[in-house]
Amino acid sequence: MGRTVEGRTLGHLHNPDGLFLYPPDDKGGSTVTRLFVPAEQIDRWDLQSGTTAPPPPAKPPRSRRERDPLLDRPIDSADQLMAALAAQSRMPILRIGEALVELKLLTQEELSDALAEQAGDHTMPLGQLLIDSGRVTPPQLQSALVRKMGYPAVDVTRFAAEVLALQKVPYAMARRLRVLPLLIRNGRLIVAMEDPTARDALDELEFSAQCKVVPVVAPVGTLAFGQREAYTRIGDVSAAPDVETVAAERLVETLERESHGYDELDDHVIEQSDNSLVRLINSMILEAHARGVSDIHIECQPGLEKVQVRFRRDGVMSPYLELPPTYRHAVVARIKVMCDLDISEKRKPQDGKINFARFSPQHRLELRVATIPTTHGLEDVVLRLLASSKPLEMDHLGLSPANHQALDQIIHRPYGMVLCVGPTGSGKTTTLHSVLARINTPERKIWTAEDPVEITQRGLRQVQVNPRIDWTFAKALRAFLRADPDVIMVGEVRDQETAEIAIEASLTGHLVFSTLHTNSAAETVTRLLDMGCDPFGFADSLLGILAQRLVRSLCPHCRTQRPLTEDEQEALLDEYLRPLPTRQRPNRHELLAQWTEQFGRGGPLQHYESTGCPRCAQTGLMGRMGVHELMIVSPQIRHLVQTGARADELLRHALSEGLHTLRQDGVLKVLQGLTPLSEVRANT
Repeated sequence: MGRTVEGRTLGHLHNPDGLFLYPPDDKGGSTVTRLFVPAEQIDRWDLQSGTTAPPPPAKPPRSRRERDPLLDRPIDSADQLMAALAAQSRMPILRIGEALVELKLLTQEELSDALAEQAGDHTMPLGQLLIDSGRVTPPQLQSALVRKMGYPAVDVTRFAAEVLALQKVPYAMARRLRVLPLLIRNGRLIVAMEDPTARDALDELEFSAQCKVVPVVAPVGTLAFGQREAYTRIGDVSAAPDVETVAAERLVETLERESHGYDELDDHVIEQSDNSLVRLINSMILEAHARGVSDIHIECQPGLEKVQVRFRRDGVMSPYLELPPTYRHAVVARIKVMCDLDISEKRKPQDGKINFARFSPQHRLELRVATIPTTHGLEDVVLRLLASSKPLEMDHLGLSPANHQALDQIIHRPYGMVLCVGPTGSGKTTTLHSVLARINTPERKIWTAEDPVEITQRGLRQVQVNPRIDWTFAKALRAFLRADPDVIMVGEVRDQETAEIAIEASLTGHLVFSTLHTNSAAETVTRLLDMGCDPFGFADSLLGILAQRLVRSLCPHCRTQRPLTEDEQEALLDEYLRPLPTRQRPNRHELLAQWTEQFGRGGPLQHYESTGCPRCAQTGLMGRMGVHELMIVSPQIRHLVQTGARADELLRHALSEGLHTLRQDGVLKVLQGLTPLSEVRANT
């Protein structure tokens, strides 16, 4: 049995879809509300005199792919949208699950099952869960949002989004969150999205825009086109960072207007809590994260010179913004407040961390902060982004097949020591976590001591050392040995004590991984022996040393190729053969024939270059990859270590056993079209 609804209406309209009623509002004024009753739920209806009107024509059962008629007539003007939002505000509150059940698009049992699933993950919106599980389709979800919950449906392909609204949300963020800003009214930002119940996305928007966000519905399949059309009007969207820079520059313009009238001696009047400054710093961090930036450098200049902000991406610095000189103390103070440093101390360097989730819960992002006192009583700040991320697979590290196979063999040994070496920022930690992911199984207990913890993965017990409280790598290692480990990873061997404990652990049945700041695999041995390590114990424990560098990769979107000239072939042969002793060098013609067979792909060797395109900012380079030098400790090399052989002797013997130097590995990657020769020469 159904139920009867009675009341007064100031008008009505019926069609094959159902019945529209317009009852007066509760205040008794001249305004009305709109009530829609679907045809499939109407048995009969009566009006005024008591005459019984026939029900609307029967409507066939709703197809799971059928589009809602209301979504075929979406709003395309600001006035219509504001009127629809006003009408929505007077509608009774209804949950999305109840709306779907009332429309008979979902059974009560299906809803109960979905709510039980959602209880295990509260971050998943119910609507998205229902779509992912196949219980409803996106158009059906939107039908419930529009018909039962009153969300206005907006034609984003025709709606003229306002410039101020678009500037509130960078294009990259709009694309990632799948929203389109439309209007700003009464301090509220109105945005279109396919699922306006996605609370996480709305929270992030409110934090970024610093205002209340009101969602409306964008019909399925229209949002991407609407975004591109709208953002094209305010700037090029071929690369998201360009539009984000426009938004950041607007904030800088605001700062300059607010600071107008202050001279350079009065910069203390600017407060670190200034709203525009807070928004700018948050926006700068989010944009750096979106661009894949590793470091943010804030450089304060004396006098009337502006504050310089530069980004480091793929190992290269580039200018980002200039801030008014009157904000130089305030911007440093704001960052100190974010990481709980002493804002009154300007004479000593300080370091700390920013947990950005405190300011934006949707971003699992940490930043390591270092302040450095400079001349004229000023300070510079460097922020390193430490995004919690999953490890790369070993197959994606760029290892050559021979190095990949050899490394895979030694990391599956039951005990011993494996070292990854190179300068700061060469990807050593990334490589070690990829190796750990390869052997991370329920049968192994793995402890790591790191400073800081940059990459996380399930199954690892990770510890962050803190020298300020005397919690060092050496002490962490000693603690691990009492905790029944199978595998231990030490972030860095910094002193003799740490080296000796690591060697001891590897000799007593544990597999130990660590890093060291040395230039090559052979030099690593002499460095540890110079630290005072026992050559016999070290030689017995060492399994292999992987030296690596990062080189920038050719942009795959604008890469071109042509046959190598004879001079270019000779230059590559010279680069490859130079590290080899004369008596160990292969015949040049035989080596060239081997390269042609391996890399020519049925034709001559190719020269690859990238001319530059919008995706690589016209540089021809995009991303970075590793070049490697892997020295496996054979019985002969172990004997050389025990007898205190020099680094050049170790290298000569390793070359005779098949080692490829960093330069040689780089040349092979040049032949594959992965990186230019100039990058290999500059980094190896």
